[in-house]
Amino acid sequence: MKDLIKKILREETSELSDKKNKTAENLMDFISKDYQWYIDTPEQPFEFTPGSIWLINPDTKEWMLVFEKSGHLWYNYETPDTFSKYLNMEASEFKSFIKIWVEDVLENGVVSTPEPSPHPLPGVEDVLEKGKQMK
Repeated sequence: MKDLIKKILREETSELSDKKNKTAENLMDFISKDYQWYIDTPEQPFEFTPGSIWLINPDTKEWMLVFEKSGHLWYNYETPDTFSKYLNMEASEFKSFIKIWVEDVLENGVVSTPEPSPHPLPGVEDVLEKGKQMK
């Protein structure tokens, strides 16, 4: 029952239609297929963002998402461009989508999604070195 209420609330607050949301989910699955989730451990915390969870392509060392322990979700500034290009998705729609997508994948609430930064985040090498891959 709790999951049903949660689903209904998300649908009512989401700016996306069911069809557009499903298409966005498929696009996200496609563009993140080579990426892995990384978490730190108490024995080896991340230097710049302890307690965070990162979505990184280990081959290219490109990051897509960083979910901080505080609940703040950061995303690479290029990610919304893909959704805009293929789905004609506005920035506010993307923020709504990515918040829900991350909450579903990580089963954790997102507090905020600040504006993306064109600057690289420090710590990708640290995360790849110390992080544990999530299944």
